[in-house]
Amino acid sequence: MSREALKRLIYWLLAGSKGGPTRLLIILRLRDGPANANQLANELKLNYKTIQHHLEILLQNRMVVAEGARYNVVYTISPELESNMDIVESIIDELARRKAGGLERWAWGLYG
Repeated sequence: MSREALKRLIYWLLAGSKGGPTRLLIILRLRDGPANANQLANELKLNYKTIQHHLEILLQNRMVVAEGARYNVVYTISPELESNMDIVESIIDELARRKAGGLERWAWGLYG
């Protein structure tokens, strides 16, 4: 996938769709290290099923990687996303400028 196509995909996943802010929080958390869905739900104070739904979308789009089986699945940021985190940072900056810094402060307050 070209960098421009990847940038469009990441933008759509994190800023161009209804669940973008939740997926952004998941990615920001996983940037700090692996976690399972239950850990993510507890740490982000979100419903477990909501986390599962967004992890599935991130998996389908190769933004995260799952290791393990059934109840022992641990998620990490995919190598492709890891090497392009500058795109995520630029999206955060753009969203923050649009909302006078509100989203960035909120996201980083939970996960900065």
